[in-house]
Amino acid sequence: MPTDRGTGEDRRVKAPSRDTDELLAILERTRNLTGALKALDGDMQAPTFTQCLAQYMKEHGLNAAQLSDAALLSRSFTYQLCSGERRPSRDIILRLALVLELSVAETQALLRTAQRGALYPRVMRDAVIIFALQNKMGVMATDEQLLSRGLAGIL
Repeated sequence: MPTDRGTGEDRRVKAPSRDTDELLAILERTRNLTGALKALDGDMQAPTFTQCLAQYMKEHGLNAAQLSDAALLSRSFTYQLCSGERRPSRDIILRLALVLELSVAETQALLRTAQRGALYPRVMRDAVIIFALQNKMGVMATDEQLLSRGLAGIL
């Protein structure tokens, strides 16, 4: 599995141009919903989970079958994720992030695109997962770390 992914600056997945506070300010000062939504339209076209996953898979030279095997997922489920037919749970996203060796920031972004809760370092289970991401631990090793601490596994 290729690991040279660059610095992250060359990512093809386009980030929204304005941050959440700026978007909220637009909504707060606009009296017309149609006008507000029109003003926000470009920022509301953020990449989908499926688009982000496809980009990360491409960067790693992985197809759906290889991703499925590495993340310990059924192939049919993985194909459904890749086609946008299924929405992943938070733990599935975390397994994919571990396989794709995403950074914590990339993982948080992927969780956000799927509308799943962010990792929070004050939660012990999330802290273990953050550690696993930072140290490029695999799915099985991460699961073992979680279970050895009496926490819910990732599998």
